[in-house]
Order: sequence, then structure tokens, then C-alpha cells
Amino acid sequence: MESRSPTRQNGPFKYDAYLGFGVSDLPKLNLLRDKLEQRSILCYPKYDAANRQQSIKSAIREGVARSKKCLLYVSDSFVDDPYYKYEVDEVLHKASRFSRDMVIVVVDPEVVMPAKLVSCTAVIYAVLDDSTLTDPSFLHKLTTALTTGTCMLIHHY
Repeated sequence: MESRSPTRQNGPFKYDAYLGFGVSDLPKLNLLRDKLEQRSILCYPKYDAANRQQSIKSAIREGVARSKKCLLYVSDSFVDDPYYKYEVDEVLHKASRFSRDMVIVVVDPEVVMPAKLVSCTAVIYAVLDDSTLTDPSFLHKLTTALTTGTCMLIHHY
């Protein structure tokens, strides 16, 4: 079943960003997704009602494969998610084939960045609180990272 978002018609990637996150973060990531889609960033979320007949592993595999970049929201919920290891392995496999520029991580203020992700990530945003996810400055920088080929390491503390 297709996601609720339209897809890109040309090229191998139908989405701009795969959104990986823990199930408890669904409300805030739906809000971030809406904000990104208002900026013409097409997203493929790991958890999406439109994909509920698809297994989570299939959604992860398809989302990572069909997206230009992988945006991971690293929180306790993400790290505790039963699909965490599988998801990170899929993202790291794609990064090894393409470029670490395609991995973007947004880190929850309470979480220590997993070492496995640090070495493969070109962009890391550490957010102060949930309001950062809707801050226009943050959204501009995130949109730039998602749409450009080369990313910089940026921390928000």
C-alpha cells in the first residue's frame, strides 16, 4: 500500500527522506513530517497508517531503499524499538553503498547518540526540546541538509 504522500516520478528515489523513529515519537514526527512536506520534502515514515498492511521490516527496507536521505529521530523510544537494530543496519548498509551524507540524525535531548550511528552520520542535530522540531531556523537547516548533496555537522544546544 502506498504512503499518503505523493512520490517523485523521476529517478531511483521516490522520496526525499526516510523517517526512522520509535513508535512513541509518532505524534511529534507526524508534525515534523507535515512541516517538511510544506517545504516540498517528500517523506516515507517507518510508522504510517497508510502502510499498516505492510510489515514494519518491509516498510523499513522499502523506505530506506526508495529515499535519497535517511532522517533518524534518536530517542529512548527509537533505541528501545524492537526494529532498532534492523533499521540501523539497513541505513548503515545504504550509507556504505552511497555516502554518509545521506544519514541525518536528530537527537532527543535526553539520549546519548549511539556510537554505531556517530561514525556514519554527516549531520547531527541535538534538539533542546520538542519545540525545536517546528522552529523555522531548524526547519530551514534540516531542509537544506535533506536537499543538498553535501552536509555539514551542525549541533543545536
